[in-house]
Amino acid sequence: MILYDRERELGYLDTRYRSRRAELVVLYGRRRVGKTTLVYHWVQDKPHLFFFATQDDNATLLRRFSHLIHQASETPPRPTPPYPDWEAALRALVPLAQERRFVVVIDEFPRLVAAHPPIASYLQMVWDTALQHTQVFFILTGSLLSVMRQQVLAPDAPLYLRHTWPFELKPLTVADLPAFFPTYTPDEIVETYAVLGGMPYYLISVDRQADLLTNIRRAILEPTGPLFNEIPLQLHLEMRGMEITLYRRVLQAIAQGAHTRAEIMQAAALQGKNLSHYLLTLHEMGLVEIRHPLERAGGTRRWARYHLQDPFLRFWMRFVAPRQAELEIGYGQDAVWNEIRLQMPHIVAPIWEQIARWHLLHHARQSGMPPVTEVGSWWSKRAQIDAVGVDRRTRSVVFGEARWRQDPFTPRDLERLVDRGQQWLRGSDAHWDVHYAIYARHISPALQELAARERKIHLFTPAVVLGRVVG
Repeated sequence: MILYDRERELGYLDTRYRSRRAELVVLYGRRRVGKTTLVYHWVQDKPHLFFFATQDDNATLLRRFSHLIHQASETPPRPTPPYPDWEAALRALVPLAQERRFVVVIDEFPRLVAAHPPIASYLQMVWDTALQHTQVFFILTGSLLSVMRQQVLAPDAPLYLRHTWPFELKPLTVADLPAFFPTYTPDEIVETYAVLGGMPYYLISVDRQADLLTNIRRAILEPTGPLFNEIPLQLHLEMRGMEITLYRRVLQAIAQGAHTRAEIMQAAALQGKNLSHYLLTLHEMGLVEIRHPLERAGGTRRWARYHLQDPFLRFWMRFVAPRQAELEIGYGQDAVWNEIRLQMPHIVAPIWEQIARWHLLHHARQSGMPPVTEVGSWWSKRAQIDAVGVDRRTRSVVFGEARWRQDPFTPRDLERLVDRGQQWLRGSDAHWDVHYAIYARHISPALQELAARERKIHLFTPAVVLGRVVG
């Protein structure tokens, strides 16, 4: 297993490991985000037991887990029958962690729950009575977020408050992609991120030596490509027993530009269906993001818009899903590929806005802007601002515009952003420290000269964004 750019997450695990107190870590996140790779890599130089829960029956899983416990013993005994039940197996971990730090990993815990539903209650009992008094470092991982919440994270879950560290493993950011594509230019890195997103599996499924459009044709549009059926496969795994067809219609509608409830209802042809149920479920699964305007007065929730969080899900639903049947028989690749090539600026534009908001939240201080505690976008009936960063305590605000076009951003464009910012400020910037952040492929010389004189104007090209993060 190859691990890319997870130094921060490895550092988090190392810090908790050094504490020596009993830990029950819940590591969760979407499929393909790299949970198994991260944990497997981390445990290699430590005394450990790594149990991968397969889709088997309870007896098979208990037998495999028992075998691993026997293997981990200081003096492995002769072939021993499996433990009679999960309580006995879990209690057998106590001697392994009594005098030393010992890591126990149950990877894909939801599969074990499916095979033996009481397992979380048994773990709760053994943790309360024995394991919490040892030096065990217990890790549960899971991709089915609904099961992880039901069994571990929810207030009525058996393991609620027993876990000492719930940690969601997030996808990689655009700043991590140069490690995968070292020869790409900053613009090409951003374009690649807009298509593939930050799931490590997607990034290693393409040819790092080929250009993006070639990779799109080979890996996504060809029926033999590694990513051609990736989204249907993941939805099938995540939505067993659910109305997958209806959920796909909702996802496809959002990917094609329907962002309000009325637009989604019409585009997905869901008249008579409970749209709120589908949107809430997709939100809980981490697939749909609910956005509200970031207002001057905090706490206001109105005009919700719905967006797909994962760039690759958005790309696949927009270009592959409507033509999947044709593409499966080898028909129409050239037409779809040409459409993607011509639409590339429009594919990248909303993702470039996301990158601007991410950069504003995490790197404002290093970039000379006031640090902000909230970041989002803002819109009204008359105007929209791509990125707004606010610190209400210090009354600092950054208004940002993200543009992915060939024509340069000019002082006149900045004036329009200032006008929209005044609408957010309701006509008065008194007592507010106001800054402006421009995220664009090209900046006009006149605007560069203006920014050199005005400390509250900040300019960011793709090269600067990636340079700020990497360097």
